[in-house]
Amino acid sequence: MSKINSAESIRGLACFAVIISHLILTFFPGLHYLNPEDEHLPNYEFFTTVFNSPFTFFYAGSAAVYIFFVLSGFVLSYAILKSGKDINRKIASMTIKRYPRLAVPALVSCLLVWAAFHLNIDTSSATHWISRMGSADGSMLYAIYDALINAFIFGKSEYNWVLWTMQSELLGSVVIFALLYIKTNFKNLVFFISSIVFLIGSFGLSTQLGFGVFCFLFGMFTYLYGFKVNNHIAILMLIIGLYFAGAHNESASYFIFNKFLGNYTHSLLSVASGPLVVYSILMNSKLSGILDTKPLVFLGKLSFSLYLLHMLMIYIVGMPIFNYMNSIGFAYMSSTIAASVAVIITSLISSIFYSEYIDDLSINIGKKIEKKRWIRKFEQHL
Repeated sequence: MSKINSAESIRGLACFAVIISHLILTFFPGLHYLNPEDEHLPNYEFFTTVFNSPFTFFYAGSAAVYIFFVLSGFVLSYAILKSGKDINRKIASMTIKRYPRLAVPALVSCLLVWAAFHLNIDTSSATHWISRMGSADGSMLYAIYDALINAFIFGKSEYNWVLWTMQSELLGSVVIFALLYIKTNFKNLVFFISSIVFLIGSFGLSTQLGFGVFCFLFGMFTYLYGFKVNNHIAILMLIIGLYFAGAHNESASYFIFNKFLGNYTHSLLSVASGPLVVYSILMNSKLSGILDTKPLVFLGKLSFSLYLLHMLMIYIVGMPIFNYMNSIGFAYMSSTIAASVAVIITSLISSIFYSEYIDDLSINIGKKIEKKRWIRKFEQHL
């Protein structure tokens, strides 16, 4: 149980890193870019020091996403194989329910953002990145399309930008389901060959998708074949993984990698960080135990809702507070800190209700779909 609890905790911490990353992109671009394009914003000297340090993992949003994908591969494999019986039925059930499980919360989040855009909140006083928010097509129909099709098929969203990950989440999940079916019903050789084919095929569609499926596969293989590592090795892997997570192409702390990887330094090291961080924690009892705490596990259970809602909160809570404090004479730093704290608090509170009602709705819709007669026909072919 501690292994799965620690997986939830990792997910919660990774989600928090995504929120911090997006708040930084909204107010403090100098922490993400050596020479940000937002000349109208103050660029504090210590930003450059932080940017060039190896300790920027706490706001490494890209690495956090790949941690999500590794965890999804691990947890889905656990959910299917833990019982040891009726695996084909479990695979069929989870395959049918996966899209509504992801799509319903994604759809509601897009509709909420669509409604919020009608408030026409001023974002011009912050970064160019956030100033693009609210510029999407104004129709509800397009918001529905954006959530249900654009995000899952094309890996992008004009309303809720974080939904680009839904393409990898859906395809990665289907790949895991297919591979576990193959492993259960065929020889291991077929399973390993199929894993390679799925991975190559994913890269053939897009690099973004290939990286996502790679992390899903790593999570699955960690569950199937992962072995315990001692404390020294686990801590070393974790340190390296966190170091990789904070990579920026122009950072002085990554100049050796930049010599060989160039502009791919950030993306490739971010991908590598996910497997290292997840494996080091889940395959070590001490680190798993440290993260097996009620607050972190609770944060993990809210993580999907937090992930979906925090951009909305930046727009409807963070920007108005920032604008108001600026207008009455508060310094830029004070205004951004107050706005950021408000975003975090409101994101946490709203995600509690979102998780309870919208997540539960998606689960119930999946169960109703499963009860339809055609799912029984689907199972007969397995």
